[in-house]
Amino acid sequence: MKSCKILRYGAVCGLAALAAVGCSVDDAETIRVRELTAAEHELFVPASGGTAQIQLYSNGRVRVEALNDIGGWASVDRSEFDGDRMVSVTFTENDSFRRMAKLRFVLDGGTRADTVCIKQYGVVPSLECPAPYKAIRGSVETFTQFEIDTNIPLGDFAVATAYVGPTRDWIRSVQPEQGMLVVDTKPNPGDDVCKAVVNLSYVDGWEETFSANLYITQADKDDEFGREVSFADVRALATTEGTAVDEDILIEGIVVSDFHSKNMEANPSVSYDKVDVTVNDCTAYLESPDGRYGFRLRFDTPEDNVLARGTRLSLSLSGTVLTREENPERYTISSLVGENMVESAAGEAIPVKQRRISELTDDDVYTFVSLENTEFLFKEGSYANVYENYSLSSDVNASQTGNNNRMDGWASLLMDDAGNSIYAPVNMLCLWRRSGQGVPQGTGTTHGIVVHNELPRYGNVGRYQIRVLDESGFGMEWAGESAYTEFAEWDGNPHKYSFGTYAKFNSRYAYNRLESITPSDDISSGKTVPNAELFCENHVETTAAEAWPIAGTGNYNNPEVGSLGTSLTCKAYFVKAGVKGWYRWEGNEVVGYNGLRMEFSTASLNGSHMLLGFSFAAGTISATTSKTYPAHWCVEYSVDGGQSYTLCPSAATGADYVHLRSLPWWDASLAGNRYNTCSSAGIGLTDHLFRLPAEVFGRERVMVRIRPYDKVMTVLPLVWNGDTETAEISAATTYDNQLRWGVITLRYR
Repeated sequence: MKSCKILRYGAVCGLAALAAVGCSVDDAETIRVRELTAAEHELFVPASGGTAQIQLYSNGRVRVEALNDIGGWASVDRSEFDGDRMVSVTFTENDSFRRMAKLRFVLDGGTRADTVCIKQYGVVPSLECPAPYKAIRGSVETFTQFEIDTNIPLGDFAVATAYVGPTRDWIRSVQPEQGMLVVDTKPNPGDDVCKAVVNLSYVDGWEETFSANLYITQADKDDEFGREVSFADVRALATTEGTAVDEDILIEGIVVSDFHSKNMEANPSVSYDKVDVTVNDCTAYLESPDGRYGFRLRFDTPEDNVLARGTRLSLSLSGTVLTREENPERYTISSLVGENMVESAAGEAIPVKQRRISELTDDDVYTFVSLENTEFLFKEGSYANVYENYSLSSDVNASQTGNNNRMDGWASLLMDDAGNSIYAPVNMLCLWRRSGQGVPQGTGTTHGIVVHNELPRYGNVGRYQIRVLDESGFGMEWAGESAYTEFAEWDGNPHKYSFGTYAKFNSRYAYNRLESITPSDDISSGKTVPNAELFCENHVETTAAEAWPIAGTGNYNNPEVGSLGTSLTCKAYFVKAGVKGWYRWEGNEVVGYNGLRMEFSTASLNGSHMLLGFSFAAGTISATTSKTYPAHWCVEYSVDGGQSYTLCPSAATGADYVHLRSLPWWDASLAGNRYNTCSSAGIGLTDHLFRLPAEVFGRERVMVRIRPYDKVMTVLPLVWNGDTETAEISAATTYDNQLRWGVITLRYR
């Protein structure tokens, strides 16, 4: 008997979510000594044709059998052989649907067998019904037509009918006619509405199943479906506990979401290493015909949600649950199944709702809105600048090795010409989020659905956010200009925080431990006096001597266009210091705070407001460096030389402080405890914006500080979804922390 090492096991044959697995390894040996096995159980051949080589290992006589009809388009170079052998399977060119040769290798007349699938690329079947919901009369026989968008001949579908409820057999036939599928129904003699689901299915050459459901709701004998109510009526029925609907009531609205989009809802982490991505696929949004109100629709399964944008929909609420949530006031219809959809018509125009960010109200939640005069705060990189090694795996980061596939949901920060801002959440499975084209550089209109999402990995993202359906929702000018004039910026590019580089212009810029002064990026050999200077007020050295306590280091947001997250060429302003140094002490009591301080003159400037924007994060992709740091940070300004400071609320949230999040980190054991990646660990640097009033203009010396807001400190939770903001700074604290600011920018208008 021969010792053979299997090279690798093949994947299952199905590639789509609805695939029926058709390939299997029948009795391939799984013990160390093998008598018959194939090195690979799944191989692929291009549509243009070619030859697949199958390496077989055996110690006997092997017979080759075709388990499906491959006549004329695939040929095997041998039907029998002894021992180890390379078997060649040659395919002709394929200009039709995908196909597969399934071969069975039988040892010694049947003692053992192994199966190999060789798949040839070709046309991928497609199947969709733009209006899968039909409501029909009950008093007469009807012939209902469904338009089917497919490249599959209608006669090739298998048709199965399932009745919902006690009334059955009222569908006479389902037949293709003139490119349509026609359903013939008998009259309804009863007082109850009847429902049925017609399933179309097709199994292609790769043994994958493609299917679609058609929903038919038949009125009672008097052609009644139930009582129609308004969106306002439904809102009045909803409660915080959830109201179960047990009567036939209907609403009509316009679908403003799209089931194709991967950006409809925040997908929650359900454990330290898993995300429930079905939440997005189960979510849709229905807007009232006048555009005033909106509902979030929650389906029981993704398969039930096939609602496309611009569909006019009649919806039965029987069996659903109506829930009202507060702050902001918003409404969800849940426990929905396909049978709740009564009738649909594609191609409906969505009401135009133009808004400014400041004009949004709770009534706009779950409606489609166009926000005017918006632009990205940071225009480098992509729509979601994250450290890809921890984000959900997709074609965006397929080239990454060892991707952790643990985290979803990030956001870009938008602002308008009035200094207001709003977050635009972007899910990691949106393939357009990092296309290599960057983001629009100018201003324009952002089109999307107003939502209220909790993004624990990001922190507070405000009362409202806007979710675009796809990249086209960002309607700014690609090559346009900002509404703001840049005054000073520290962005790590092009100067990359090269400390000491500018000492020849001014000795104050020489490297000097934590007392380093960093000029803004406008400094150059031709402009030796920068617009602003940056000071670190934390002067407490780390417990271990640091050669570079302030340095330019990796910006894990990786804002280079097209970068997948491993390049570190763009730098961040990085501070290694004792955590106590962010506070001012008298004995054991905190009496003040230290932060990053910017100083500049606005004596020659006029404007309505100035903006301070920055991105930041804690840690170094390590649990050890992510465990303890000030949790809450704020911005304040002074126009009297620092004698007094005025607090600025966040332009996006209105809160006095923002949350500092750590970079992602891997599971670790520290001090005898096991810690898993927690639910508040970020995927990158978070973006923030603050609006400084006109008071800061015309001043000889303006100071702006980014500093801890209070004494709250972070800790690593013992459970993955535990609270991290549960400690307070202590005079006995000896912890060090490592914080980085990716971009700090001052702009005015």
